[in-house]
Amino acid sequence: MQILLRKKFIFFFSLCACLCAFAVAVRANNIQNLPESYIVGLDLTNGAISGERAEYTLIVPDDWLPHIIIEREELSPGTRILEMLNLYWQPQNFQPIFLASIYIYETQNSMDISSYRRILETDEYDIRIYISATDYDMLSSDEQVLHARFIEQLGDANFILELFGFPEGRGPVIRERLFINGRDVDAPVVHSGGAVFAPLRAVCEALGYAVIWYGIDQTIYIERNDFSYTLQTSEAANYGAVSIDNNYYVPVVFFMQVLQMSFDMDRRGNIFLTERI
Repeated sequence: MQILLRKKFIFFFSLCACLCAFAVAVRANNIQNLPESYIVGLDLTNGAISGERAEYTLIVPDDWLPHIIIEREELSPGTRILEMLNLYWQPQNFQPIFLASIYIYETQNSMDISSYRRILETDEYDIRIYISATDYDMLSSDEQVLHARFIEQLGDANFILELFGFPEGRGPVIRERLFINGRDVDAPVVHSGGAVFAPLRAVCEALGYAVIWYGIDQTIYIERNDFSYTLQTSEAANYGAVSIDNNYYVPVVFFMQVLQMSFDMDRRGNIFLTERI
């Protein structure tokens, strides 16, 4: 009996050891098994890098220098991307961790990809960013905080905008940005007759509402959880709603009254709509 119990214990212990080794190997593979080119980055000692196929300068913040690696991707011939920069963070005892990719297109050749958010646009260039959504729970608590800070900075459109420099007279085309609950939504706003208009569907969907158009009775149905609202086109006309490029724009007062949102606008003309708690 004792021999049998001992064998079972040895088997159980061996199984646990194998499972632990497998888990460690998987985690290590996710971080350490990266191509060598990912580890060799651009020289950041001058605090800035310059474009090769596009005329720009990217300032590297001082607090990035000890931690961030920037690699310029080698692109295939014929690609629509002028330049692609990969950003990595170098934690202690790990290979670099991917943070984001910055894509620089010629304005006339840019691509609308939902996961690539526009940072800025000039007459020549359309610059977009893809940010990693991967969590690394094997990092220490301090490293997780640092990782989260870098991701937050990369997600701040105004922060990234300030890092780019262009030749004189060829800077960004400044367009107002729309922020919903503090999150930058890649959707234009319209100023007309002293009022500010925002796209109904983009705002509602950013808040998690379903927006359904019933063409038969010309009605827009808005729903989330136990809330629903039916917007007749006649009512929308009373709000002064307009249709632009097949998108329905309503004054921000609609969101304030119907969806109980607050409205603010900064000195740059950026629009902030926030749900009241």
